[in-house]
Amino acid sequence: MKSILTTLAIIALAAPAFAGCGKTEETKGKLKSVDADSKSIVITADGKDVKLTLTAAVKDADKLVGKDVVAVSSHKKVESLKKS
Repeated sequence: MKSILTTLAIIALAAPAFAGCGKTEETKGKLKSVDADSKSIVITADGKDVKLTLTAAVKDADKLVGKDVVAVSSHKKVESLKKS
């Protein structure tokens, strides 16, 4: 009985660690600016400026300024940035 309760307790405590949101958004538009100090970018999409935070996975974002890009982000944090 103890082992069953222990196993159930472990499962109950571990379940939230594996339950991620998994929701990603694609932002398409022109890369307006890159701020290296705050690690953020601004993309102009549909006439609106969208500010996103860069992660360590994104490299050389400053080379794409002024170009059309697609940013894949989760909770406003960019996971990938590529030229469209």
